[in-house]
Amino acid sequence: MILGNSVSVTFRISTALAVLGLACAPAACAPGHAPPHGAETARAALGHPGFAWRTVEANGIHLHYLPGGDAAGRAPQLARRAEAALRHDLALARMPAVRHTVELFLVDSREQARQLSGHGYMGQAIPSELTAIFVVEPGTTPLFRHEIMHALSLKLWGTPRTASWLSEGVATWAQGRCQGHGMDAIAAGFLRDGRLLPLGELAGRFWDVDEMHAYVTAGSAVAFVARAGGPRTVEALWKLDPRPGAHPLGAGGAQMEAAWRRRLGSIPPARLDTASLRQHGCGEP
Repeated sequence: MILGNSVSVTFRISTALAVLGLACAPAACAPGHAPPHGAETARAALGHPGFAWRTVEANGIHLHYLPGGDAAGRAPQLARRAEAALRHDLALARMPAVRHTVELFLVDSREQARQLSGHGYMGQAIPSELTAIFVVEPGTTPLFRHEIMHALSLKLWGTPRTASWLSEGVATWAQGRCQGHGMDAIAAGFLRDGRLLPLGELAGRFWDVDEMHAYVTAGSAVAFVARAGGPRTVEALWKLDPRPGAHPLGAGGAQMEAAWRRRLGSIPPARLDTASLRQHGCGEP
């Protein structure tokens, strides 16, 4: 079972033999400690030259970090946060418990992330694997809820047919808050300032829109869909194969978008500290 509160603080160095499945490091094979699952990226990362991984295990989580890095001094705490994020995301989206352990890799730079995955993103989930990679900067906590939800939804629901806006919206829905503000309050601020994009425009050019506006707007819209019809409605929207020109929310989407905007109009708006956001991120939810 994934659910639970205990954290097993087990440190190990992964060897190439263990990664290949020909042998296990002692801690990895000890009773009660699951080896890494068979995902290609996770196993390749654990055997990557120059990465002397240590691992902390929590229920449903393998958290891999590098000695001497910022995460090293707080790895058990981060593992507990990752475990809580996994429980949160499964419950929020009413997803079934997953059989495999979620493999999380904490590195110190974008270049190290690029070496492992080919991309130097601050956070990234690997499609079709329960694997995510985070760049951990001093004093920051990785957005575990966001990337774990990416990993879960891509694994359990498949590739979304409604493009990037929905995938990022679901992950932002899971994250929940930024600088202590709910996504709806931030989106309400965009609405008050006349900057809340129509969902059709957002879906059509998601990656051309200011990142914070795009993510928050998508997350707030997904949260509204979940409140109106339940998490299964979000899953159904994810799997919907929309017709060209159809509303991003599917049948009745225009009416639902109008209702969402009316709700935002009744919420006290919030503003983000953009300077702090650039330096420290959203912070913990």
